[in-house]
Amino acid sequence: MSILLDNCVPQKYVRLLRSWGYTVTMVKQHIAPDAPDPNVLALAQELDAVLVTEDMDFSSVVNYPPQNYGGIIVLRYDPLAEATIIPTLQQALKDLYRDEMRGAMVIVKPNRYRIRRLPKQADS
Repeated sequence: MSILLDNCVPQKYVRLLRSWGYTVTMVKQHIAPDAPDPNVLALAQELDAVLVTEDMDFSSVVNYPPQNYGGIIVLRYDPLAEATIIPTLQQALKDLYRDEMRGAMVIVKPNRYRIRRLPKQADS
């Protein structure tokens, strides 16, 4: 599975996620660090990657309906307690891997994660 790390995610996550066996790139390797959020998601789609971010704007299912994307993971934690989120992120990625991640928004907090999906619209 490919993962695209948003610029707000600490650089150390590149090494961590790679050590878990994932292909990881940073947004800034492809587009400007201050690129608008829709451009970041377009890049994730182009790369067929799951976006991992700390930007709470991406947690809005109204603005970014998860069914339109290949997966969004939003990390929510106190930086002083960062170690508590790492095993939860690892477990979420393991549980959902690639197919379950498509069309999902995953909110990862210390010791738990929540999956948000919107029902697909019926064709008229």
